[in-house]
Amino acid sequence: MLDAKIRAHREFLLAQTPGQKLFLALSVMPTGEARQARPALSVAFVVDTSGSMREVVTEPTERTGQHTRIDGRDYEVVRGAKNKLELLTEALRAVVHSDLLRPEDRIALVKFDDMADVLVPFTPATDRARLLAAVERLDWYSGGTQMGAGMVAGTKLLQSESGSRRMVLLTDGQAFDAAVAEDQAQELAHLNVPVTTVGVGDEVNTELLTRITDLTQGQPIDVVPDTDNPQPPAVRATELPAALLGDMQQAVNETVTNVQLSVRAVKDVVLDRVTRVQPTQTEVAKTDGPLNLGSVDVTTGATYVLEFTLPARPAARMRLAQLGLTYEVPGANYRGEVPPVDVVVEFTADEAQAARIDPEVMQWVQQRNIEGLVAQATREAQSNPQQAAKTLELARSMTQRLGNGAMTQVLDRAIGELGSSKTISLGTAKTMRLGAKTQVLRSGPETPGSTDGALPSDEEIRKMTGA
Repeated sequence: MLDAKIRAHREFLLAQTPGQKLFLALSVMPTGEARQARPALSVAFVVDTSGSMREVVTEPTERTGQHTRIDGRDYEVVRGAKNKLELLTEALRAVVHSDLLRPEDRIALVKFDDMADVLVPFTPATDRARLLAAVERLDWYSGGTQMGAGMVAGTKLLQSESGSRRMVLLTDGQAFDAAVAEDQAQELAHLNVPVTTVGVGDEVNTELLTRITDLTQGQPIDVVPDTDNPQPPAVRATELPAALLGDMQQAVNETVTNVQLSVRAVKDVVLDRVTRVQPTQTEVAKTDGPLNLGSVDVTTGATYVLEFTLPARPAARMRLAQLGLTYEVPGANYRGEVPPVDVVVEFTADEAQAARIDPEVMQWVQQRNIEGLVAQATREAQSNPQQAAKTLELARSMTQRLGNGAMTQVLDRAIGELGSSKTISLGTAKTMRLGAKTQVLRSGPETPGSTDGALPSDEEIRKMTGA
């Protein structure tokens, strides 16, 4: 029920040359019955109810001139606007009422502030009255941001669930217990539960949230106040209900789950890195056993880039590795495996042959590199804005050649800020970081990009950026 194909970035490699890189694009797509096997969903919503969630994020119609203090922070009292928690409550109501849910689906709701509480354990989606009553209780609480404690409670609930499991983590702040949150992400990865992180506002711990999505092969959603005039990939606060429903639709579409990759390489061939590059970009955590590739959407499939470092080899055609894939189709109560796939290349003394590359594979590789350049520029901006601008210009030239207009706009904004203020604002830095993960290319013949080899190589990038 799962089709897998591989393409190497080079068919020929130079003989007797140590340290060469081989980039392999692995594409997987559900087939046959898997495309129709809609899984039963078990989704745990883990919600931040800290005091800062009362901050208004839509335009008010009236300012009262009054102020109030909640959990040590001062807020202006306004009318005709909605705060973060109100919008979140509205979004959860929309999920509970959604036609996407079926009687076999189950929802749980956990809140966290100074402590975590289960407002409702896993409950059939048809019991709307019980679920809605739990949603309305979210406004009863306030306090700090013990995100890890909330994730612990959500994980315990998910452990006993079956079918397609998912955690949706909604927060607007820095976690007081970030180490606990990361430990729970490791546990969720072990359970093969993806986490969708919904970060509301500019004060979220973007580093932690992206770490959580990487570990679990989940996806990030960035929500900003309507007044910030957001650009993709950010979502306007009033669009939060639609964003959550979109995530539920993706959960329905992910009919193939728990995809595990085994790589058996021949002597001295080293697997350095595995990155999912579409439908969103995440790093795949390297482990001693099979690698967790997450779930696969029936509409987009998934594409991964495997990076190998090769030893010197004589001129000959040879197998470098063998890939094995196992997976589950919960909706069909099926566990399967893909027949082993051999990675075979030819080593040659002909430099002209070795210079030929597969442009589609290199598009994925260069897209992967953009995220690294964005992270590097964000660090450089703190002490060397001039170098940061050069790094972002390189990333921008790559997004232009790849035809990724949305990400080009994000980079233009950051470059403009460096030119005017010698810094990158917190909001723009967050948008860049998440944009590199979500504003990605799509597979298929319509994928734009350079086919003339003009994109810089990894080695050229290292030289240009000093990395």
